Amino acid sequence: MTDEDLRMRLQRADPATSLPSLAPASVERLLGETMTTTESATRHGWRRLVPAAAVLVLLTIGLGYLFSPSANPAPKSADPGGSSSPTVTDLTLGGAAAKCREPQAAQLADAADFAFAGSVTTISGNVVTLRVEHVYRGAPTAEVRVAQQGEYSESILGSGVFEIDKNYLVSSSEGSVLICGYSGEADSPGLQQLYDHAF
Repeated sequence: MTDEDLRMRLQRADPATSLPSLAPASVERLLGETMTTTESATRHGWRRLVPAAAVLVLLTIGLGYLFSPSANPAPKSADPGGSSSPTVTDLTLGGAAAKCREPQAAQLADAADFAFAGSVTTISGNVVTLRVEHVYRGAPTAEVRVAQQGEYSESILGSGVFEIDKNYLVSSSEGSVLICGYSGEADSPGLQQLYDHAF
């Protein structure tokens, strides 16, 4: 997901987008009044200022996040210089302590910023390395390393763990593998169809 995608999503969710923008002079005046208002205001005057100040603070934080370079990090790649060595993408895999809802293709398409088909080549400790055979979404990469963290009741489809020489469909968001039916063994019932519809 790019900064522009996030900006458009925020604009669609903003109930005030249909309202005309407030002139900069009016914003400045309101800020000045908010900052200089004293206890001499009427008993109910502060009740009108608190929501306005809260909205202003939330708007400032939201805009700061939106325009921050770290607002939408891509999966980490181990090949920053474009050398001839194969690229490696690092992901983490946690799990859900509770049961999950049935996976939906629209949800997968909306949430995943990286998705691929691949097979496990090595497992070393809690790090699994997969050879990438097809990238559905995201930057091309030759290998993906997944750091598995803990044991949970809900993890990847199939046996619940990565196994050598098995094929997998894996999607992630901001470097974290999506579980709850969105990643797992490629031959898990319905998973390939889910990816075909989502991507």
